[in-house]
Amino acid sequence: MASSVRLSVTRAGSGGYAANFARRTRFLLQSALKNGGHGGNRSSSRRYRAGDTARQSGIYEVIHDRSHREVHEVVMISGQQFPDCETCKDKVRFRLVRTAPYIFQDEDFEEE
Repeated sequence: MASSVRLSVTRAGSGGYAANFARRTRFLLQSALKNGGHGGNRSSSRRYRAGDTARQSGIYEVIHDRSHREVHEVVMISGQQFPDCETCKDKVRFRLVRTAPYIFQDEDFEEE
């Protein structure tokens, strides 16, 4: 989901303030779009294999070998190993869709 925001500000003269305002606003809007309005990062092109360790907690897309099953999403917690699929074994791949912290790893909800 790629989005682009374009702002145009024109002003007589050098355009110093207006140009800086437009650049800053464009940067802020593009940053917000990249994060989807949430704290988590959006989609990654990196694919993980069964046996790799999840570096970030979040929602991962599962891509099965030879499409024996539709692509679906799962939650992985950082530090967990990506599992084998019962059908396609270690040929299954995982792709981070969006980071999402595990609630009990959040400082306000840590288990004691």
